[in-house]
Amino acid sequence: MFRVEKAKHVGLPEYPHDEKVGGKDSRGLNVIPLGLKELNQAHLYILNNTNEVVPYVVHHKALVKESNPKMTKNRVLKEHNKTFLNWFKGTICGDDKASETLRKLADGPK
Repeated sequence: MFRVEKAKHVGLPEYPHDEKVGGKDSRGLNVIPLGLKELNQAHLYILNNTNEVVPYVVHHKALVKESNPKMTKNRVLKEHNKTFLNWFKGTICGDDKASETLRKLADGPK
């Protein structure tokens, strides 16, 4: 007959827990906060790759090119990346027909 008392547990190893969360030699999550520049880059990346936002991206690039016809494609892209977040937020805030998704995306990360 098999004795339950002698059976060994199968699963995660047991470690002594302390009150720390994150940091060196502890279990848990180590959070590294992003700076404003990195946060804006991540937000711009998401906007540039969201189907509902793509028409706004195309329109904004055309506006940048229209206002500076002699700009190279590379320079237009740089100017777009620099000005799109504020332009998008202003455009969506002024549009009563904008979806809730667009409004949340325009509002930016929290």
